[in-house]
Amino acid sequence: MTDRRAGPRARHPGSLVLATIVLGSALRLLLAATIGMSVDESYETTIARTLSLGYYDHPPLSFWIPGVLARVAGTERGVVLRLPFIALFAGTTWLTYRIGARAFGERAGAYGAILLNLAPVFAIAVGGWVLPDGPLDFALLAAVLCLVHVLLGRTRAPIRWWVGAGAAAGVAALSKYHAVFLPAGVALYLLGRGEVRRWLRTPGPWIAGVLAALGALPAVVWNAHHGWASFRFQLGRGAGEGGVHPVALLESLGGQAGYLLPWLWVPLVWVLLSALRRGPRDAPRWLLASLAIPPIALFTIVSSGGKPGLPHWPMPGYLMLFPLLGAEVDERLARGDRRVRRWLAASAAGFGVVLALAWSQAATGWMARAFPALFRQGDPTLEVVNWSDARPAILALAGDGARQRFVAATSWIDAAKAGYALGPGTQVLCLCRSPHHFGYLHDQREYLGRDAILLDQTRGPSDAPRRYAPYFAGIDALGTVTVRRAGHPALDIAVFVGRRFRAPVPDDLPR
Repeated sequence: MTDRRAGPRARHPGSLVLATIVLGSALRLLLAATIGMSVDESYETTIARTLSLGYYDHPPLSFWIPGVLARVAGTERGVVLRLPFIALFAGTTWLTYRIGARAFGERAGAYGAILLNLAPVFAIAVGGWVLPDGPLDFALLAAVLCLVHVLLGRTRAPIRWWVGAGAAAGVAALSKYHAVFLPAGVALYLLGRGEVRRWLRTPGPWIAGVLAALGALPAVVWNAHHGWASFRFQLGRGAGEGGVHPVALLESLGGQAGYLLPWLWVPLVWVLLSALRRGPRDAPRWLLASLAIPPIALFTIVSSGGKPGLPHWPMPGYLMLFPLLGAEVDERLARGDRRVRRWLAASAAGFGVVLALAWSQAATGWMARAFPALFRQGDPTLEVVNWSDARPAILALAGDGARQRFVAATSWIDAAKAGYALGPGTQVLCLCRSPHHFGYLHDQREYLGRDAILLDQTRGPSDAPRRYAPYFAGIDALGTVTVRRAGHPALDIAVFVGRRFRAPVPDDLPR
């Protein structure tokens, strides 16, 4: 009898997932070749030239990957450095499919994997950019798949799956601090399912815990030698202003919906609430809901304190909901719900439209020129405009003394962009209050007495001479360099020479 839920290809859900992976990877390769490096990617690539046990922003894995690859490949081209992250997301898609297949059936797993590839934050940013989220998400799902084998079914070799879960959790801990939500979710699941707490009397979970802790060890060692800087930075980012701020809460929810697309975000929230309503009696749904709720709830509640936070912070929680959404889609199609079929088609079309608009704007900037009113508050796609074509102009303005001068930027963002554009042969200092990891790369005292090429990205007249007057004997304007995108002016960089650097610029970094 023919299954009418999704046509003949539904008989081979694994093949459909493989096709999704191949097509998605090809699309990400095209994006990688045509879109510049984002601010965070430029920062990670520049900072990764110095390998370390830890970094100010995150644990080290997402820095080690581009740092080692650039050395081996002999290039820092974005398309090359993004390759491992594209491959990781291919694995993330497959793991989503296998988790859903194990918990709810092959078709449900396939729908979940396909829907994951229709959410921009995963399909584009996590799926192909040099960010800690790529290895984090892959490792989290690898751990969850191992846990599904142990907690949702009988297995002849449970210790093997516990070891696998612990090793994957260790990789997650080596990637991003969000890994802490994995044991929190497992603990929540165990609280509701008393019969599975028997595992705590076996060595498996404790071996897994030790392996996970080993993954966190490099970042802990680095922090212990740097005043716990990374932990303090991350914990302080969510500090609110006191009281309840509904506007900030709505901004947080709106950001989450925007990153996922509203027509996916609403069903994802619905399947989460439905799973919580069913409770522990539905073990597969309770497991995924338990893993999803800690980051989603924490960052949403924290935002009500007055700081909306960044929309991608709760995304590891939403990642756990795609197998649930796939199961819901499969069940509704089995009941002949034509609305779901139309919703699937509309979701794919909507994602295509959003991707085409964002891609074309990032590559050419046409929307900002055609509809300037939409970009009065700034153009977010400027973050992926490389400053590479500014390098010759900056060096030309600097003149013959460029080799004796050091390059400095007025923010960590400008330092990241300049550092990536100028290449590994140029050291870039960040002379600002919050230099992030740039503050640990160079000791400003070693540059005292030297002249600096000072760069300041600006949308108007730069006030760098006033701000930096106490730190140089004098500051002379050299001119402005225009960075172009598709032949059109995109942004301006004011260039100065700071004569005789005479005092370090103070920062807030623990030492």
